[in-house]
Amino acid sequence: MSDTSFEFTASTEFNDKDDDLLQNRSIKILLVILISIAMPLTLWALAQWTHTNSLNDLRRKLDSRMQLYSSNIVSELEKYEYLPVILARDPILKSLFEGEMLDFRIDRANRHLSAIEQIAEVSAVYVMTTQGNTVAASNWDEENSFVGKNFRFRPYFKNAMQGHTGHYFALGTTSNIPGYYLSYPIGDGDKIDGVVVVKVSVARLEEAWARAKEEVIVTDRNGVVIISGRDEWRFRTLEKLSPDLRQSLINSRQYSDAQLVPIETGRERIIDDNTKRIAIRHPLTNGKDASKWEDIYMRSRPVLGTDWTVHYIFREATLRNDVINTLIIAAFAWLIAILSFLYMLQRRNMINHRLEYQERHRQTLENAAIELEHRVERRTKALSEANKRLEEEIQERHKAEDDLHRAQDELVQAGKLAALGQMAAGITHEMNQPLTAIRSYADNASVLLKRDRLDDVDSNLVQISQLCARLGKISGQLKVFSRKTPSQKEPISLVKVMADTLTLLESSSKFENTQIINNIKDPSISVLGEAIRLEQVLLNILRNALDALADKAGACIWISAQAQGTRMAIHIRDNGPGFEDSDLERIFDPFFTTKEVGKGLGLGLSISSRIIQDFGGVLKAHNHPDGGAVFTIELLQAAHG
Repeated sequence: MSDTSFEFTASTEFNDKDDDLLQNRSIKILLVILISIAMPLTLWALAQWTHTNSLNDLRRKLDSRMQLYSSNIVSELEKYEYLPVILARDPILKSLFEGEMLDFRIDRANRHLSAIEQIAEVSAVYVMTTQGNTVAASNWDEENSFVGKNFRFRPYFKNAMQGHTGHYFALGTTSNIPGYYLSYPIGDGDKIDGVVVVKVSVARLEEAWARAKEEVIVTDRNGVVIISGRDEWRFRTLEKLSPDLRQSLINSRQYSDAQLVPIETGRERIIDDNTKRIAIRHPLTNGKDASKWEDIYMRSRPVLGTDWTVHYIFREATLRNDVINTLIIAAFAWLIAILSFLYMLQRRNMINHRLEYQERHRQTLENAAIELEHRVERRTKALSEANKRLEEEIQERHKAEDDLHRAQDELVQAGKLAALGQMAAGITHEMNQPLTAIRSYADNASVLLKRDRLDDVDSNLVQISQLCARLGKISGQLKVFSRKTPSQKEPISLVKVMADTLTLLESSSKFENTQIINNIKDPSISVLGEAIRLEQVLLNILRNALDALADKAGACIWISAQAQGTRMAIHIRDNGPGFEDSDLERIFDPFFTTKEVGKGLGLGLSISSRIIQDFGGVLKAHNHPDGGAVFTIELLQAAHG
């Protein structure tokens, strides 16, 4: 009996060893398969997924950035669109073609154009005869002056001579500086006496792109790179030009002496309608010595309103770095997984060997397992109850969030309706003074008519007509609060605007109790803006000052103007209570007011600030050291010819 038992035990141990050997061999085969097949395939698939995902993310991000670059280009060009049209009507420039072209008229025009160049911040402004000869230019006193040069071969000159506005991008033949040319004919009716040209530099765009360290280029309809933050791309072509087109560009001298060398490219793959992958040879500046090929991605979109195209270039190396980083992380993950697997296998073998000597404790382990099951059951029951309570709390929170969203929507809707009501009341607020003045003139006209003073009646009716026109313009200015509209700035007399504003205030009862000291007496003071809108700003500020001084004895308002470089600062000070420090930070916010409820909407100063910004100026407020509030309006001074 004992021999049989011994044989059975020995046979069992032998079979267990065979099973262990077979299991170890299977584990080794599995490790070889994982390391040689599964891991490389996984890493390759992960690399492809990372590359594709990174490319898609980058394309989505670039769309918004390219929209911004395109908008910057259009904005930079459109803000000068009006300038040649205005200059064509400038009396100083038109006087050049009245009779003989005298030296003093040319000198005056040169200095006038130089001042315009500085104020408008353009590259150059010059005037040509109908034969294309430049007779006056803003750079008349420089070595590379345009004066005496003939540019009749330029398309912008030909367009202007046909009575149209000329648009043209070219590399300057005299200055060798690229720029965007805008031209317009000078003359009356169908007669053209000359052409005025404004050259806008694109250097600011290129400097901004260079500082951003982003590779952005702009090509024209010929495929020539005309704007770039990096010199090596500028005046290169993305594709080889045909012989006829190249000869035509050389004859037009649009790019001066630029060689228009095409960028050497290799393989090309279309990614989507706006993106392609191209291999280019480095360095770009010297193709013969270039020895390195690099893959780049080029995403393109047209610039609205032009025949230009903006291209954003990003390197394959950028995506490759993302792939490498992902592969490194994945390789570490594989390494950790394999080491964990080996550790678990070693641990399992140790446990199996220890279990051979723990048979005597089997019952104890079974009892422990039973107890553990009971504990697990109790714990599972507790977890189920906790999970049920958590689900109930989640449902209650969802309900509370839904109620909060509905309350927020109702609050937003109520705010919108309140804003609409305040805007309607704001129109009455803006028109109150002119309507009072109209009523006063009408009453006076009635009295004067009875006295047969017809000339005075006619004068009052003229004033009423002007005030009605003024009311129409004032009602339109409330749109400035929500939408910025282009302003036709022109030189206006500060003395006249202030006098008209004070005339509108004379009908106010508060005006009689307040001393107004107007120190603006010099009739030569003029600023750039629009008279009606500037009167509206002054009226708002003075009316607020009168409200602040309503109950003050010895109320006084001081008005003065002071030149500050190219700007004119208008100061309006009162001796009222001034502002609280916390109010100064929000004084120009829409619907902010320190007046009692029902006496103010808080729109006047917000609209006034928008108007001054539209003029290219700034409106500021602070407290005077001696007490009272001070408003300062800074505007550009008008150039004197």
